[in-house]
Amino acid sequence: MQDINKITALAVGYNSREVLANSLSPFYGRMDIVVVDNASSDGSVAFLKKEFPDIDIVENQRNLGYGAGFNTGLARVKTPYILAFSPDSVFSVEKLEQLYGFAEKFDNAAMTCPALHVPGHGDEIWVMGPGEMNHGKASFEGDGPFCSWFSSGAVCLYRTEMLRAIGGFDENIFLYNEDLDLRMRLRRAGYGIVIIPGITATHFNSGSAPPSVKLHWRKDWNFAWGHLYVTNKFWGRRAMLGSAVKLISIRGPKSLFYALTINRKRFIRDFALTLGALAFLLGRRPNPKS
Repeated sequence: MQDINKITALAVGYNSREVLANSLSPFYGRMDIVVVDNASSDGSVAFLKKEFPDIDIVENQRNLGYGAGFNTGLARVKTPYILAFSPDSVFSVEKLEQLYGFAEKFDNAAMTCPALHVPGHGDEIWVMGPGEMNHGKASFEGDGPFCSWFSSGAVCLYRTEMLRAIGGFDENIFLYNEDLDLRMRLRRAGYGIVIIPGITATHFNSGSAPPSVKLHWRKDWNFAWGHLYVTNKFWGRRAMLGSAVKLISIRGPKSLFYALTINRKRFIRDFALTLGALAFLLGRRPNPKS
């Protein structure tokens, strides 16, 4: 049995009460757990205090977004490793022990990550190559550990020291693409990202908070903003402007079309993406209340 006492489980939640128990239960009583609550209004904190009384709860007074929220939890970690997991994921202790065993073998790996099983979609491995600007699902099935320039953060094992060495997450990004930014900085610092296809975690996509029009709007707005922020940061203003023009010229007309055809869901998606891109160009920062 591997020594998982060297690992702290860390999750960031926002109105995640309905899914937290499934993700936390395998680790409760077995290892240190830190849950960062980003000012939930669904009783998440009260639920955690009642059902998981011994865990460390960080109660943020406002929604800081994922990266800044994670950093508040990172400051509380005292172990060499952090198991970061989304509240809508499920991972067993047995698989964590296997993942930890691989992490110990790759001493330059800042991240050691399992593949993801998404119910209804199958197994997924998210990757990116050197010099690429976009990550995506792998078109291959890995038959052993391999290095990547990106991996999903839904479930992953970080080396605490390496994460702190680069300053944690960039808190300018409220939500979405903060993971790409972190991976880029880890790789540029010389640290590795290793994916273990033979170990799988279950991830219920977009299940961390109850769906709503406001939530979908916020996700798409912030996705566009974060995409342009990261593009500008790592590939320069010219690349960012090219991405912005492409995004606005495609999504803007589509949003008008969907408005005229009364397709509410797609209108919200494309209009939010368009406005998120325009907001970045105009210098507007993400607002958790938007």
